[in-house]
Amino acid sequence: MQTFTPKRSTLFARIGAITAVVLLALAGTATAANATCTPVGTWTGYVTRTDGDHPTKLVFKANGKVFVTNEQNTTTQGTWWFTGVNRFHFKFRGEKVYDENGAYFAYVDFDQDAVQSGPSNFTSSGPSTFFLADGTNLGTSNITFTMSKV
Repeated sequence: MQTFTPKRSTLFARIGAITAVVLLALAGTATAANATCTPVGTWTGYVTRTDGDHPTKLVFKANGKVFVTNEQNTTTQGTWWFTGVNRFHFKFRGEKVYDENGAYFAYVDFDQDAVQSGPSNFTSSGPSTFFLADGTNLGTSNITFTMSKV
């Protein structure tokens, strides 16, 4: 039967201890990052389209739902999910758009890749496709959101 010298036993003990410390540090880092940078909550800011900036409100729920309320006071439900540390994606389908007389005439589908810079701010960008109410595609352009947590 082979026995280990004390030097080898000490070496294996040190490697085990170092491995445990590294794993605990990595687990703590991932947990801390996710805990401080979550979009869950209410956000206000603006969406920038080709025609300028427009006030908007987003409410992210822990269950993966998100709600957008636009300047016309229309609220639409979408979905969101994490894509990495301080990063998430959200999308909406069928956000209604009304003309100056209050008549529904179009809707918007959009996808956004967001980067959260700390617990209180995020910016996002992505494609937005506009459709007439009958489904006619009017085209796609890039839009951005600049938001602050309430």
